Amino acid sequence: MAQLDTIVAAYRVTAQYPELISARILNCSQASVSVHSVWIQKVLERQAVIRFRQTVFSDYKTYTSTSPPTDITNELISAHSKSSKYFCVVREVKSGNEIKQFLEVWADFSLVKNYDLSALDVHGKIYADGEFGTLDWSPDETKIVYIAEKKVPKSEPFYKQKPKATADKDVVDNSETVPGKEYDWSQDWGEQLVGKITPVLVVFDIKTDTIDVLSNIPNDVNPATAVWTPDGKGVVAIGHIITPRKLGLIYCANSPSIVFSLTLDGQYDVLSSNSEQLCVRYPRFNLNGTKLVWLERLAGGPHSSCFKLMSCNWSTKKITTVVDFDNQILPNTFDCNEQLPFYGLYDQAIPKNCWLNDDKTIVLSTPQGGSIHTFAIDTESKDIRYLPITKPFHESVSVIDVCNDVLVCYKSSLNKPGQLFVIKILSTTRAYDFTNISIHAISPSRSLPDSDNFVVEHGYTLYNKPTTIFYGPKNNNCPLIIWPHGGPHLSSSDFFRADIAFFVQIGFAVLFINYRGSTGLGKDYVESLLGNIGDADVKDVYNAVQSNPLWSNRKLVLFGGSHGGFLVTHLSGQYPI
Repeated sequence: MAQLDTIVAAYRVTAQYPELISARILNCSQASVSVHSVWIQKVLERQAVIRFRQTVFSDYKTYTSTSPPTDITNELISAHSKSSKYFCVVREVKSGNEIKQFLEVWADFSLVKNYDLSALDVHGKIYADGEFGTLDWSPDETKIVYIAEKKVPKSEPFYKQKPKATADKDVVDNSETVPGKEYDWSQDWGEQLVGKITPVLVVFDIKTDTIDVLSNIPNDVNPATAVWTPDGKGVVAIGHIITPRKLGLIYCANSPSIVFSLTLDGQYDVLSSNSEQLCVRYPRFNLNGTKLVWLERLAGGPHSSCFKLMSCNWSTKKITTVVDFDNQILPNTFDCNEQLPFYGLYDQAIPKNCWLNDDKTIVLSTPQGGSIHTFAIDTESKDIRYLPITKPFHESVSVIDVCNDVLVCYKSSLNKPGQLFVIKILSTTRAYDFTNISIHAISPSRSLPDSDNFVVEHGYTLYNKPTTIFYGPKNNNCPLIIWPHGGPHLSSSDFFRADIAFFVQIGFAVLFINYRGSTGLGKDYVESLLGNIGDADVKDVYNAVQSNPLWSNRKLVLFGGSHGGFLVTHLSGQYPI
């Protein structure tokens, strides 16, 4: 029983740390910055996950909370207007046996608009997931665009009796009711998107209190991830192609899709190339609206792979490639005596606000060899610079928001829970100096118990690439968990995960192997697994373990889920003890 109590206590410790969901700079200057952030946290006593909001103020020396954390668990999605004058929230509220959605608009320290979307009955539920979810204010701050389920006619059995009209009762209108369709099957988007069948683009005008479902999108295109055009007269969105069938989107960044524009009066145009079938992600306009960027790769092939960064001149609609698939060697801004390999861009969301003040440099983060690195990319010169927030291939840093040459970044490692930072990018009269940045914490630094007794080691174990991560007690021959990731076209990275920290806290070490097929190590490395699943990946995991006697000469545990489960099953069969 004492051992069980120890295990439960260890899980309580590792599950207590909040995890960042989003952050936004509310206002910033050279002297100070204010940041609004949203976090989730497990509450074991309630067997629930709560969501809370926090706002902090920093003078780039210290930070203070300007309000206590606020529970916002029933908020689905929210967005500030450009000036931060307005704040929009989509909230779910249980009303009897029904869950209703409300769209709220806040301004001047009060709720100024509140719409019962269920009562208005213009569309179905609003989408708030990571694939389709959209909530974006128009440039003039009078309209909100979002994506919701298309309204379908109500259905009822053929034999249902209908109420009769009487002299003192209005005639019953059943014109929108379709008999006999209540059990018809409709294809949805599958894993984690069950029930999402026909998304539509919706514009809510808060000035006139009107809702419009935008028309003229082809029937074989499902809209997602929409942003307003610079003039506010339309939107740009991703369109997922649904013929011949809907292919699941979760963990599958290879489904056919397009970038399209749609004006409020119904003019529809495809912006991305139609010469090949593509998979496209994350359209983002620059500050003055002269160019639009997105990520792009060929559809099909591995579930995820290397993406190009594309740029579209908004005036001429001419498209150019900013970052191609080719691996590159970059100047190492962390250590000028070394060079840094760049393994390409992968499927990590580009922040909604991602441009520096020169309006040509975009800041984004992407997996790189067992870490997440943050880069500044000049969309005109095509130069790529590593931002030296931490040592390369050590920890993970993701940029969350950008404003006035100030970044909000989230940093964590396997041995350290996440922390939020603001980073000032300094510039001369001619250019940015990416070797000279200032880094300032704006959330507490949290540590695991006895964290100094544990080590995280990145190794160039396979193919002279950073392919292994060891995490465990120092100088200890404890049991080692071999933990290949799923996918297979994903990767293991050095960022905090409570389940991994739990195993280390109770006496295990963990080894992660980014075998052939993993992302973050180049396009060729990803695609080398095609046709070799169950062979190349299994050999890589086995050879990585055998490469180090400190790993192989101890008790081993095989642990994995999805494709990782497939691999550990193969390992136990192909290399039995």
